[in-house]
Amino acid sequence: MGNHSEDLKKYAVRIKAGDQMLGSGVLWKPTDCEHNRLYVFTAAHVIKDRENVEVEFQYQGKEVNVLVEKNMIAISETYQQKGDFGDVGIIRLNYVYDDFQSYKFVTFQGESENICQDKKLIMAGFPIEGYSKQSYLISIDTMNLEYAGIDNRISTLKYKICSGDINSSDRNSEMQGFSGAGVFCDLGVEFALVGIHKGAVGNNAARGNLMGTTSDFVRMMCCEKKYDIPELINKINGNLSDQLEYFKEEIVEDLGENDLPKMLFLLDKAVEEDMAEAIKGTFYDFCDECRYSTSYYQCVYFRGFLLVLAVFLNAINKNVDLKMPKITVPKEIPIYFICSEGKGRNTQAQLKLSHFIYALKSEKEIAHRLEDGCIIIWGSEQKPRDNQKKCTYLEYESVLGDITRIPGNELDITSIFKDPKPKAIIHIDEIISMLRSGNTQQLGEKFADYIKELEK
Repeated sequence: MGNHSEDLKKYAVRIKAGDQMLGSGVLWKPTDCEHNRLYVFTAAHVIKDRENVEVEFQYQGKEVNVLVEKNMIAISETYQQKGDFGDVGIIRLNYVYDDFQSYKFVTFQGESENICQDKKLIMAGFPIEGYSKQSYLISIDTMNLEYAGIDNRISTLKYKICSGDINSSDRNSEMQGFSGAGVFCDLGVEFALVGIHKGAVGNNAARGNLMGTTSDFVRMMCCEKKYDIPELINKINGNLSDQLEYFKEEIVEDLGENDLPKMLFLLDKAVEEDMAEAIKGTFYDFCDECRYSTSYYQCVYFRGFLLVLAVFLNAINKNVDLKMPKITVPKEIPIYFICSEGKGRNTQAQLKLSHFIYALKSEKEIAHRLEDGCIIIWGSEQKPRDNQKKCTYLEYESVLGDITRIPGNELDITSIFKDPKPKAIIHIDEIISMLRSGNTQQLGEKFADYIKELEK
């Protein structure tokens, strides 16, 4: 998904019964479903005990109206009357919607409870005050919201109308019709569903306090009804086959006939392996500010470099444990892969090792996980200078000393040398160059010689 509110309007559903406007809803389709099995999530009170329910949405630039059969409507069992929690209704549609750009769901369980803190919320729906019988597009509107809290015991979100969006005297009437709309959270690189709008906290919306049913409850209801289950935002896709073309263009095309079969064999092996557990382990991480935040594993650069590294490590050791890999050069050395665009860099300047080291040392959680004598493979979207792609511990130590003398730096000079000492830092470009040069059978020896030469 993009990061503009217009993107959300294509998921908005207007729910009617004849000429009567009932409320709003949100479209959803599972990613693994090519045809049919289209769903509308809405509030239970919008469709419960209603006759001749009709849904209206946009598809390929045209308005679509679908009359819903009663057996295609499911109401939450916890919702019986106004005020009950679990105010959710699900409509299944026998409608072919190709090229549906799906979205994921937020979870508020465990450590993710405060995931919406300081994030913007938004919903798209159909306020009755803006109702136009002739036009779906004219009727649709968006509402900007601020997250205010959650009560997981009753699966209920609280959020506030952004100041200035609606005058307090108009809030109650302006909010009517938004019931059932999908409430989304702006995570920077995507929107994710956090809940279904229910109504106001209290008798009306004059104070600007609104509430909705959590996305967790919607997923639970899908499970109970044996419907398709929406994916969570923190579900890691460990299948790196989406980076096959990158690997082939970056490495395979440069190989001769002798190396090609072996490299393709290693590539197939890496793609067949599910890397999800490895990504969740201590091997992979990011440091400094990443536009993907904690969803860094969605980044094409991270995923492409990861595939390169998986092939490289399998070439060196066919029994390598990719969840916590070690290589022998000649003794066992732990390997860590960290992606970072560095810290303290002028936006016009090229990357340097000092930028990466500054970012690494600023992320204490990562720095503390490293083992003494490890090798760090550094990945970055921006290319570093040619002479800034590798260093030994002595050079690393020298860079640290230089960083601490920079005015305004955030590193504590009394503690920076207490953290584990890496044997070497090597940019992923160096690994790519080794793979391109062929001699796959001797790659382990080649890498051992590379480390020896580096330490001279």
